[in-house]
Amino acid sequence: AVQSEGAAAPDMAQSEEAYKTGDFATAFAILKQLAEQGDALAQYRLGHMYAEGKGTETNYRIAAEWLHKAADQKNVEAQALLGKFYLHGAGVEKNPETAAKWFLKAAEKGNAVAQLHIGLLYRQGLGVKADPITALSWLQAAARQDVVLAQYQLSVIYGGGLGVEKDDAEAIKWMTRAAEGGYPKAQYFLARNYEAGTAVPKDMVEAARWFEAAAESGVVDAQRALGGLYLKGEGIGRDAEKAVKWLTAAAENGDVGAQSTLGYMYASGDGVAADDAKAATWYAQAAEGGLPRAQAALAVFYEKGRGLDQDVQQAAHWYRAAAKGGNEPAQIRLGMLYASGQVAADDSDTTTVAVYTAAQNGEDVARAWLEKAAADGHAAAQGRLGQLYSEGAGVAVDTAKAVELLSSAASKGDAFSQLQLGLRYARGDGVAQDYVQAHKWVNLAAATGDEEAIKSRALFAKLMTPEQVSEAQELARNWQPDAPDGAQ
Repeated sequence: AVQSEGAAAPDMAQSEEAYKTGDFATAFAILKQLAEQGDALAQYRLGHMYAEGKGTETNYRIAAEWLHKAADQKNVEAQALLGKFYLHGAGVEKNPETAAKWFLKAAEKGNAVAQLHIGLLYRQGLGVKADPITALSWLQAAARQDVVLAQYQLSVIYGGGLGVEKDDAEAIKWMTRAAEGGYPKAQYFLARNYEAGTAVPKDMVEAARWFEAAAESGVVDAQRALGGLYLKGEGIGRDAEKAVKWLTAAAENGDVGAQSTLGYMYASGDGVAADDAKAATWYAQAAEGGLPRAQAALAVFYEKGRGLDQDVQQAAHWYRAAAKGGNEPAQIRLGMLYASGQVAADDSDTTTVAVYTAAQNGEDVARAWLEKAAADGHAAAQGRLGQLYSEGAGVAVDTAKAVELLSSAASKGDAFSQLQLGLRYARGDGVAQDYVQAHKWVNLAAATGDEEAIKSRALFAKLMTPEQVSEAQELARNWQPDAPDGAQ
């Protein structure tokens, strides 16, 4: 801008006034003139405006140039901001060492933000040599200036005993300070502490208060937890309307637990009008998100035709997904679909395990399926049926029958049966105790990556002589699976 003769030179106060009123172009023009005259504060603020894209296009490279000029004149705010630029590679080449240099300069002059960042760098060993004590000192300095992230970091350090002696009281003190300062993460974890009675007396009213503060700030875990408290009436009195409000907030943010709970509420009419269509919609979202209990519930809805068209194949699809996630009711129901012929089954381990689980639960149809599949020579079915005879699940215990079936399946290469047969040889259960045979069979099962087999193999080896281990290993190396029943 051209200065008219006799006109007063623009000053910082005019720039600040223009900025406050949203006249960024004027603020920028004044700052640029002052910065070019060497004013360190103007240089810092001009760099800040280039970084924000106010009064000009965002340009981190030019922002960094002005910040350098101000920082070299010992402007503390410029030094702190320049440290961030080097830490993240904004307008300059990313360089943690240079970032640490600028943070340290500003921190030593009392800049709270720089104290926080240099403390974090010392904790991480990034740009400086890791030093938990120095990190603690800088974080304490920032925390005393009410930097909530520093206060939260102190709570983590003292709570975990990270480089200092564990001190729950100090951890709660700093977590409370951060929560009161409005830091959502601290509010959520403080609520969790009150909920569990960890490091503070259990207090559901306080838990609900802090969950609500975090939930209002958008912490999804807090929204789900608060919805659950309102649903159960813990600490705040049951309020179905608020439960739905907060669970919906979490669910819409992708929280599968909240989605599943909403599915349950609409399915059961707990606190809301029963609505199978809404229940199915929420269960479907949670199922797609990978939650086994929601997958099992959605499968039931498909099987029964609740809230959507009846579709046994889709039911089986979701039962399979839930079964793989360890959901036992889904394993049982899937097994019954296979055993009753409503869904096509094969000789896969997934199919057999599902039917086996149903049979364990006393379902005669599933046990009959295993009997038929075993009689047809299916190795996986033989192994699982053998285990039923071992357990006496739905049948009388028959050790001889169990060993016969497990031996047949193990000889065909069924890893489950190989492990069970190896364990029997180690115990002398239904067979003569023989650690060589035990090691051979668990070794074959271990080759499939089975963790229990790997551990058992190591244990058996400690109980054997080197010669016995060598013999067992040779037997395993030379072992060949039997042909399936009926094969030539």
